[in-house]
Amino acid sequence: MLITHSRSASHSFHLLLLAVAAACLVPQQLHAQYGVSPSQTSNFFNDFRNRSSQMKKSAPAARSGDVVYDYEKGAYVSQEDQEGFQSLQQLLRSDREISQPSVRSGSSAFAARSVGDYTSYSGQYSQALSYFAPTYTSDPFMSGKRNMRLGPVNVGLGLYQAFEYNSNVRRTPVAVSDVISSTLLNVSANYRITQNNVLSLTAGIGVDHYFDHPELAAYGNGNYLLNILPGSTLAFDIKAGPVYITIYDRVSVRPAVNNAFIGAANNSSFGVFQNDFGIAANWQINSAWALAVNYTNTISKALDSANSQFNRTMNSLHASLTYSPTATWILGTEGGVSLLDYDEPTLNDATMFNWGMFVSVPIGKSTSVKLAGGLQIFNFEDPTVIAPAGPGDTTDLNGYYYTFTVTNQLNARFSHTLTLGHESSINLASNYITANFINYGLSMVAWKGGRFSLSGYYERAEPSFTNPAFPGAQFDITQYGLDFYYTHQLTSKLRLGTGYHWGRADSVAIAQDSDQHGFSVDLNYTLSSKAGINLGYRYFITDSRGVNNDSTQSRVIIGFNYNF
Repeated sequence: MLITHSRSASHSFHLLLLAVAAACLVPQQLHAQYGVSPSQTSNFFNDFRNRSSQMKKSAPAARSGDVVYDYEKGAYVSQEDQEGFQSLQQLLRSDREISQPSVRSGSSAFAARSVGDYTSYSGQYSQALSYFAPTYTSDPFMSGKRNMRLGPVNVGLGLYQAFEYNSNVRRTPVAVSDVISSTLLNVSANYRITQNNVLSLTAGIGVDHYFDHPELAAYGNGNYLLNILPGSTLAFDIKAGPVYITIYDRVSVRPAVNNAFIGAANNSSFGVFQNDFGIAANWQINSAWALAVNYTNTISKALDSANSQFNRTMNSLHASLTYSPTATWILGTEGGVSLLDYDEPTLNDATMFNWGMFVSVPIGKSTSVKLAGGLQIFNFEDPTVIAPAGPGDTTDLNGYYYTFTVTNQLNARFSHTLTLGHESSINLASNYITANFINYGLSMVAWKGGRFSLSGYYERAEPSFTNPAFPGAQFDITQYGLDFYYTHQLTSKLRLGTGYHWGRADSVAIAQDSDQHGFSVDLNYTLSSKAGINLGYRYFITDSRGVNNDSTQSRVIIGFNYNF
């Protein structure tokens, strides 16, 4: 964040920052590789500047709840200014949980532009709270202080235990069911070594167990399947004069989507381990200028030998320079270079460069507009493995990118965002893939106790190359869909939620054409200020148009949250 010196300027900039952050949190262009796709890089710098701003404050004595429902106001409200972003994002995200294509979700709404990314789940909508925070917290709607103090270390722990009956784990025409146990521990801990030096850990670590068919797990043998949620981070924050520095190590173990070389359905997946080690610095040069720089070394490994061609290392160096003389509008330039190196020669190593400009402007007190654009240049090495063993792609990229986002907080009850863009990212079935996309999302407190959200997406993605060994496996794909979710606080302890998802995928490859309908019902009961229980039902109908690959899936989930 920029440092401001007047109260009015600070207030105006805070409104702008709220709008910009909300624009990053509602459905938009988040899913792409950091260091490769400019939208992801830009959101990293937004998140990092926010982290630097929070370093100026004293460490909180306790970890606060995300949101609490205020019956007098008829709305969910946050306990702290910073948590307002997180609560808004949690509420806007609730309508998309049914369509979020994470492990076992049942959804086929994978974003083609993010298949080559292992940073987060490959969905059309954003999921992570932050680059430095796990993609799921065990208690998004519970309030109250939850804290343990172990000597000088503040620790917040959240435990989630669920049991699920899944009627069709792999979503295939011949259904195979199983009962699955999922255990997740959320950790949020910090140790303030000095006033300006803080060591922190935020992580989501869990284990899945498939009782009858461990071979159905996305990776491993299913007996004890390790999950480390994307965003789990160990970080050391340092203040050196006007410079804020974060040294971080970010780890995830999760499933990724596999669209490599064949016309397989989008639900094909493999397990991947990824470690991101980085050093980021934010220098507030003066009241108007700020410079942020980040270096990241990323190591990605498939968890089975059959997908070892996806093992890779990427080194990225990026910078962002911003100018805001009045602390109300922001003009900036950002970009950098990434070096991609695969362990095996199946896919091609590359040097990737992007650079551009962006401007963020408030319109009145409730609207923000952000426009970014620039160049993307990808130079790939000549392939040493040709079809059918690999894509054999010889295509380089000399292209452009742009994103446009407008966010409006109409009043305390209604907010909405529209994002559209065009950009390229690396792919698993070709050197890269280029996508045009549009996202829209709105959230509204309809009446006392009731809130609804509506989201929609459109994506047209074209790969740089199609494997000639599979002429029917054309991966040009158009996807669009919508999601609706309504939640009602029936009593102070009982909350009801119900949702609907519809999505369509159209491709030259007939095997990838599909329609999907999804339905969800959730009941959440707060047992105490620290504990809650939830019961959920999901039902998906997938109609593979033109081929006999239809499937249905039912999921019954019972879960228990406890926050220490």
